[in-house]
Amino acid sequence: MSENNNIDVKDEPIDDAVEWDTCCSHSSREFVKYIITVSISMIVLIFCLFMIAVNPNDDNSIYFSLLSSIITLYVPSPQINKKQKP
Repeated sequence: MSENNNIDVKDEPIDDAVEWDTCCSHSSREFVKYIITVSISMIVLIFCLFMIAVNPNDDNSIYFSLLSSIITLYVPSPQINKKQKP
């Protein structure tokens, strides 16, 4: 006997227009996440630059590593575009 073991999967659309009610505004979920990510990144960048400037003779390799990892989030990776044949 063969049984039909199909599972119905309902594709629910991802709703990017979901608004979060924050303390003073109604903002989209993606915008709030973006602003938080950028804010934390800027705080880490400023902290690393400050620590490197204040302690130039110490081992600052951890701060340079943090700087490079944060920068790689915002710099797009290089891509080679293929020429399309006419």
